[in-house]
Amino acid sequence: MKKLHRLLLIMMTSFLLLVPADAAFAAKKSSVIRPGESLQQVRTLSWKATLLRNVRTKYGRFRAGTVVTVVRGGAKCIIRLKGHNYSISKQYLSFGEDLASVVTKGDYTKRIKNTYINSAAHKSKSKYLVWVSLDKQRVNVFKGSNKKWKLVKVFKCTTGRDNSTPIGNFTIKSKVPNYNGLAYYMAFSGSGFHRWPGAGISSIGTHTQSHGCIRMTEKDVVWMYNTLPVGTRVWIY
Repeated sequence: MKKLHRLLLIMMTSFLLLVPADAAFAAKKSSVIRPGESLQQVRTLSWKATLLRNVRTKYGRFRAGTVVTVVRGGAKCIIRLKGHNYSISKQYLSFGEDLASVVTKGDYTKRIKNTYINSAAHKSKSKYLVWVSLDKQRVNVFKGSNKKWKLVKVFKCTTGRDNSTPIGNFTIKSKVPNYNGLAYYMAFSGSGFHRWPGAGISSIGTHTQSHGCIRMTEKDVVWMYNTLPVGTRVWIY
């Protein structure tokens, strides 16, 4: 009897691990995030800037005109010098591009996206590559091949609360028209792309809200479902 009980427990645990994040909560309604509610911790791209004044640190003196890496924006920026981070007022930095903003403040330019995605190796088993930008809540679709990718589509999306959307390299494992109530489901790493379920779609592209999956409008996810083959690379960052 104990062996049977243990076997049933193992089977139930295995089943739960296989259920995609949003599918496990498909019947559960989630309220729209309220203004001021904390968003998912997200990562922004690093930015280059030029010092407008001399900066003295215990690791050395850096003259005005030195190109530095900005790792966090804001009124007080964080810059990296000689492997160490320093806080400096934004007014003392000159940016070639606007600072990265989080969620509600626009998107990266097409040039920045192409440069970023081709700055490292991203190989795909299809002629498409998908980059889900967590800080911008955007799905970026590229066409081409490794280090020769070109941006062809940009869609607003909503990712997971509480860091529930996985970060890293994945592939589209399967596509089904309906998975436990989630329409146009494209699975990757226990989560997936799918049509927004239920109410709350007005917050798409502005707030994290899902249980880990990537929610999109029906029009946008249908295009992806019909266009992207199984095996397409998905980069989430």
